[in-house]
Amino acid sequence: MMIKLFRALRTLLSSTAITDMFKWNGDNMPTIFHVINLDTGEQIAQIPGPACFNCHDINTFELKMEDTTTIVVDICAYDGHLRRFHLDLTTNKCIEPYAGARTSQVVYPISYANSLVPVQFELPRINPYHIGKSYRYFYAARSPPDRFLDALIKGEIESKKECAFWVETFTPPSEPIFVPKPHANGDNNSIEDDGVVLSVVLDQKRKQSFILVLDGSTFTELGRAYVSIHIPPSFHGNFY
Repeated sequence: MMIKLFRALRTLLSSTAITDMFKWNGDNMPTIFHVINLDTGEQIAQIPGPACFNCHDINTFELKMEDTTTIVVDICAYDGHLRRFHLDLTTNKCIEPYAGARTSQVVYPISYANSLVPVQFELPRINPYHIGKSYRYFYAARSPPDRFLDALIKGEIESKKECAFWVETFTPPSEPIFVPKPHANGDNNSIEDDGVVLSVVLDQKRKQSFILVLDGSTFTELGRAYVSIHIPPSFHGNFY
């Protein structure tokens, strides 16, 4: 993907969308993965991979086996670019029927790039103690091609399938946030999905939002707390 100067100037001087300044070159250019040493800031490698647009990462970690070290990158990847998010305000539908994000696992040395689960989703989160480490579970919001977010999912890396859903009609969720239980500190005795999942959900019928609390293991609802206002589905949040 490239930013074209003429398109950028036209966007700044008009009311067109910011995404109009981008030009997609995925048909003839690869995606470049940059490997950076976090201690020194030195660039270790530039690795060409399958062409895609990526907005959110799930996790990245190293696998050491005998004499080799493998870098695993799990991402939400698009075959196109962000025009998928252009909405027709008269129909509440996407203007162009772009496919949603596919979950891809890219392995370096580049040996394969495959799908993690057969569900399109965005805004993935994992147990924070497993960031940069091998992990098993992730949580995300389902993102079908014809709308943005409509359900929450729990995915399982080893089996490459979705293992739990939370969905209700007229209740679009926001990003799910996994909060480990206080005793689950990420050590070898901790269970990775021992915690709760929080999400701000808009109840369109009541015109109010609520904080949804799900069991991180079973994905069953533990409770919900309504607030007095409606909060549109948002991108990112955190628990304090």
